[in-house]
Amino acid sequence: MNFININITKNHNLVFDSKGETYVVFFHNISGKLTFEIIQSNIKLYIYGLFTGRNKDEFHIETIQHHTAHGSLSDLLIKGVFEDQSKFVYQGLIRLEKEAQQSHAYQKNQNVMLSKEAFIDTRPFLEILANDVFCTHGSATGKLSEDQLLYAQTRGLSQKESEKLLVRGFVDELYDKICRHGVSMEQIGGL
Repeated sequence: MNFININITKNHNLVFDSKGETYVVFFHNISGKLTFEIIQSNIKLYIYGLFTGRNKDEFHIETIQHHTAHGSLSDLLIKGVFEDQSKFVYQGLIRLEKEAQQSHAYQKNQNVMLSKEAFIDTRPFLEILANDVFCTHGSATGKLSEDQLLYAQTRGLSQKESEKLLVRGFVDELYDKICRHGVSMEQIGGL
């Protein structure tokens, strides 16, 4: 398994060309265009992004998962938590060329708004030129569950503690997925 922390490498154009290798990519609170070129077969690429917006933070991110070889996998998950007047604009593209038969590609963006003033615009796209592939994409944005907040408060937590607990659980799902690949919290950056 190969781990790449884009916040450290600063490389926004990644090419994956080692047949049969597994890669885990992570990034946190960055803006720009990230391109993931999968040019060899049997590559497994897992991409994880985390955004935490406060005050007037603003993030504009575009991801491209570009498959040009058959039998490859890319799986992208971006999670975001936004409060105050923070802004998040995301556009994601999965493009599978005709030669990318029997590939699998996934793209998911999940966001939590902790403020009515926060702004989120998220747009997933697919361009599939192959006919024997499996692809999904989706986006969800919402606020914390009132039922879950109430339940935590009936267990003695304050409103603020309840919100913090639910946000932590939302973010920890991302960390758990990364750690399942053998990546340590030190490699991630221990956010």
